[in-house]
Amino acid sequence: MALPKLNDKPKYELVIPSTQQKVRFRPYLVKEEKVLMMAMESEDQVQIFEAIADTIVACVDEPIAKTTLTSFDIEYMFVKIRAKSVGENIKLSPKCDKCETKNEISIPLDDVVINVSNENNIIKLNDEVSIQMKYPSYIDIVDEDILNSESVTKQTFSLILKCIEYVMTEEENMLFKDEPLESQMDFVESLNSKQFEMIGKFIEAMPQLSHDASYVCTDCKEKNNLVLRGMTDFF
Repeated sequence: MALPKLNDKPKYELVIPSTQQKVRFRPYLVKEEKVLMMAMESEDQVQIFEAIADTIVACVDEPIAKTTLTSFDIEYMFVKIRAKSVGENIKLSPKCDKCETKNEISIPLDDVVINVSNENNIIKLNDEVSIQMKYPSYIDIVDEDILNSESVTKQTFSLILKCIEYVMTEEENMLFKDEPLESQMDFVESLNSKQFEMIGKFIEAMPQLSHDASYVCTDCKEKNNLVLRGMTDFF
């Protein structure tokens, strides 16, 4: 007689931010938590991100391809799954802006939101050439040049290459990823400062986890405004 399986049924729902698809999920179990802990211990950002994505796929009832999820889908879905797995509040210890005393505060994860704007993804570079941008997928982000690079400049250029989807002229639309890497770099390096800035603004406006929290310092009574952005701020 086989041993029973415990806690393997989906109990909760969430909405995938990029597609608005509603999916059911279960909390992660010891088998997933073990993989997550091993990834965290490795301190390898690529391994950590892959473990998080695999956990999401394992916990969601509907079949989803992790390669189609955006980076902010991964962040949001993991926070929601974690909330139902190990506790719906997280405790943080930020320093007071005035006296630097550490204050323990509790953040309810159900209050954490992600805003997906209707940002125009077509950028007109000049009268002849436009580009169509996209938000980076999970696969785009799991790139050592982005996650593990110590060079901010290298990270920025690598992310830009991932976010350009099409280069469009009056004659044709060219799928950017199909072009050789050298040609991609030549194209980006041929931009002027204004054109590069327009691309930068699109990337800066990329959706991410956010939560604004205010607290009064227990020592000096100074009111502090805490802004959390992105998954690393929450954990």
